[in-house]
Amino acid sequence: AELKRWEQHMQRLLQFREWLDLCFVPTMEILERQVMLKVHRDFDLLFQKWFGMLVESELMRVRLGESFSPVIEQNGYETDYTFLSGGEKTAAALAYRLALNQVINNIVGVVKTRDVLILDEPTDGFSSEQLDRMRDVLDELDAKQIILVSHEDKIESFVDAVIRIEKENHVSRVVA
Repeated sequence: AELKRWEQHMQRLLQFREWLDLCFVPTMEILERQVMLKVHRDFDLLFQKWFGMLVESELMRVRLGESFSPVIEQNGYETDYTFLSGGEKTAAALAYRLALNQVINNIVGVVKTRDVLILDEPTDGFSSEQLDRMRDVLDELDAKQIILVSHEDKIESFVDAVIRIEKENHVSRVVA
């Protein structure tokens, strides 16, 4: 009788294993693929949007590659990141970070920093025109608080508050 109960228990375990292998795991793989496709699509659209706002050029486009790496096309041909100007490199990096931040915040609803964005030197190498477009990007972000570190005087014209920090003898202090 004990052996029969163990055989029945083993049979149920084998059936459960078969269900896992044939039904559950393939279903989870399909769901995972669908989720990753949506994340990739959303990330790609946002990456293109932010880059397009920062670099207004019909000759240069960006997209997200299959491995989530940025792909840059110039005059219809893929080009390496190293061949971009300083401002174009910065625009691509900033667009990628902004898109990533937005996708993560959309997926993870419990993130408590959803309305806070901290950017350190996001405009390094930008032209005057790109700095002007940065205002549009900041408005479009619609974040409650953006902390932006910059050496660009032009940025001051479209922020609410400026805090100046001076560093002397390896000691930083607030000056204004």
